[in-house]
Amino acid sequence: MKIISWSGQGAFVSSVLAVLGYRADLLPFRLAFLLFLLALLLCVVVVILGLCSLVIDLVKKRPLGMDYLLLVVICSIGPGVTLFSVGLDGIKAPMIHDITSDTVNPPVFLFTQEEQGFRENSLVYGADELSAEQLSGLQLSGYPDIRTMTVKLPARVVYQKALFVASFLGWEISAQDVLIFHFEAQATTAMFGFVDDIVVRITPLGEDSTAIDIRSVSRLGTSDFSANAKRIRLFFDKLGEELIIR
Repeated sequence: MKIISWSGQGAFVSSVLAVLGYRADLLPFRLAFLLFLLALLLCVVVVILGLCSLVIDLVKKRPLGMDYLLLVVICSIGPGVTLFSVGLDGIKAPMIHDITSDTVNPPVFLFTQEEQGFRENSLVYGADELSAEQLSGLQLSGYPDIRTMTVKLPARVVYQKALFVASFLGWEISAQDVLIFHFEAQATTAMFGFVDDIVVRITPLGEDSTAIDIRSVSRLGTSDFSANAKRIRLFFDKLGEELIIR
């Protein structure tokens, strides 16, 4: 049982060190992420074994091992927080990291450059492992609800509201062009601090009609565990609320 205890403590410490090590630029992305996943897996095993030990104590009417109870609680933190953050949808998400509301004519990054910040993924749609057609197909299959948003309001009003919502969501606005109703931003994930690039395109369809498109791209990783899709949905939801109460 000491092996279980040591394994659980080591797994918990490793998961914390993986996150802190990456955020402090002490560990490369892939090493930190692999260490984190292995630590989570070990935590799950320790939780299962710890619970089995506690159940056996209950059945045999022996005093509960409080040390194992504490170990189960501690080792549950990492998997619990990760599952809450990613969700079941994230686990089942397609293996893509570039999500857009317009897969036919995706918004283009005009100001954010490839060399800005450490990244493995391209800002050009369909320039990584998958072609634009493959990427579009996987997105439409996995996120059929993510489409261009159209509202009956002037583009200049929608643009200002979109900027407000982006700032409200904590995005860092890095560039904007009011003449073409276009802005770009970066969002940082809560746990590892991964940086994702965002571009928002507002298109006038008439004097009082506007189309809103958004694209969110992860700088690292093959899959984003639905983080970009969730970000786009949240942006559209908040923007819709702001435009209704205008």
